Amino acid sequence: MRLTFLLLATFLFCPIAAKARTSGINLSHDLVPLGIASQNLSPNDPSLDARPLFQAALQYVRTHGIQRVTLDRGSYYFLTAQNPTAYLGIYGFSDLVIDLAGSNIYFADAFEQGFGISKCQRVTLKNFQIDFLKPPYTYVQLASVNPTQRTLAYSLLANWVDPATFNGGASAYGPLVLWAAVFRNGEIVPGTSRMHVAEPIAGNVLSLVQDQTPWTQSATLSTLRPGDIIVVTQRGGPPPIIASNSDTITISHGTVYGSSGMAVLLDSVSNSSVDTVYVQPRPGNLLSTNADGIHFVSTGPNNHIRHCFVTRTLDDALAIDSYLRATVISQNNPRQLTVIRTAYLHFPDGSAVNFVDPVSARELSGTTIVSQNPPDSNPPIFDGTVILNFDRDLPVIAPGSEMVFSGPATRGAGSSIENNVVAEVPFGRGIWIGGSEGITIAGNTIGHTSNGGIAICGATAPVYPVPPARDITVRRNLVYGSLGPMASGSGTQIAVGAIIVNLVNNTFRFVTTPENTNVSIEENLIFGSGRSGIWVGELNSGAIRNNAIIGYDEHPELPLFGVSPAEEALLLQDFTKPIVVHYSNNVTVKDNQSVK
Repeated sequence: MRLTFLLLATFLFCPIAAKARTSGINLSHDLVPLGIASQNLSPNDPSLDARPLFQAALQYVRTHGIQRVTLDRGSYYFLTAQNPTAYLGIYGFSDLVIDLAGSNIYFADAFEQGFGISKCQRVTLKNFQIDFLKPPYTYVQLASVNPTQRTLAYSLLANWVDPATFNGGASAYGPLVLWAAVFRNGEIVPGTSRMHVAEPIAGNVLSLVQDQTPWTQSATLSTLRPGDIIVVTQRGGPPPIIASNSDTITISHGTVYGSSGMAVLLDSVSNSSVDTVYVQPRPGNLLSTNADGIHFVSTGPNNHIRHCFVTRTLDDALAIDSYLRATVISQNNPRQLTVIRTAYLHFPDGSAVNFVDPVSARELSGTTIVSQNPPDSNPPIFDGTVILNFDRDLPVIAPGSEMVFSGPATRGAGSSIENNVVAEVPFGRGIWIGGSEGITIAGNTIGHTSNGGIAICGATAPVYPVPPARDITVRRNLVYGSLGPMASGSGTQIAVGAIIVNLVNNTFRFVTTPENTNVSIEENLIFGSGRSGIWVGELNSGAIRNNAIIGYDEHPELPLFGVSPAEEALLLQDFTKPIVVHYSNNVTVKDNQSVK
């Protein structure tokens, strides 16, 4: 009887504890009653640093088995970071929902991770708007241009900082890079792209780096006019939302108003989704992120991007890739390689791997890692040198070859990009698939992009190398206005058609053998492409069926960049055609319709 009385008294006189056990905690009300902190997290107080209170609450959640964290709707300010790389680390949690109740989350700046989710299972982050107190961009007005010197004189605009304050900027990941994009009447000036700005900035003048790109030469710069608006951006920081080395992560019902890099990054995750997330400029602004919108990198299986909206990014809007794990330095004997790890990417003992030749881009069947020196660790040494031992003899592996995971389950099988809207991408692709397997791209609407609207592109080049792609379906998408009037901003290899399949090697040349496998492009509507409607290369087996192409080769004035003279001559012919197939075998082209 005494035990029953004590249990009843605990329930009656500790309602907050009972609530925490059953329905989670509300940071705006429960921190003081539960003894988590000396104050609750009140909304709409710009002087109150939300980070320590969030951090204390997560520690309490970890030790008390709570499965839901929420707060009152309002604005919250993360004024300090938890560690040198992240404002808030969400590490090692399982079965947790963080519901931000539609609140505005302001990070002090954009050069550290915002919410860093790592080594978690079944964690959801939802109902948020993310912005920055100090955004990674500023706006100025063009006063005059010197096309031969590649300089842009500017005047300051009210409520915007002088871009000279960006000099010497850096994040924990290294120096920041400055870019400029020029807009007129709210749209990027035709024929231009983002332009690399040299440091230091001084005397209200932006000096452009001489990188031989056509859109930074005098002919194009002469088209700029006084009064044009220049957006100067700082690129190089991490995303405000990142999940890594986790399973069953859900990011949903949120908005990200820009980033110094990507907006939402999921790295080495499986069974995860980004659903109903908007990546867009802050109201009244012209650009959102300085890099990608939503990106699954080094993807595991069954990952999905659905019902999202992305616009005004300075790189790809939506992406799923299978990035190389390491680069081969040398083959020491038939069963041993020395490699350089890619950043912090893991390849634990027991991993099955293949190798991609840097010249031919051919993927060679590999074997299984049985041991490594130094041993696999968490985290591993960044870009560290590793000696790998394998379970059987390898073929001859050339230095510079990519080591990639083998098998569909480690390259994204079962993943999809479905029912999203990409409104406009001044620099980048609408959807990019890099080196993945078993991906479905369906029901998306892709608007103006400087590069391909939907691009399945692989490369062994030094910039973002990925292996050939396999088993990709592109079905019932609307792709309109790809490839112009803005310039591509990059090599023409990823700007040849509204829908692209291709592969380039380590010198950025098109591979001439069919290394991609089984890609189907069916029942898509392509409207107003600046170049070809569908351009397919390096494909072994596939189908181009029942597509409608209305308008193509609409921007023949756009320059080519980064292709050889022979490739340039071929591409200029290609752009006058609705459908192009090169270097491929067993590709069925049937029942397509086109009108120029």
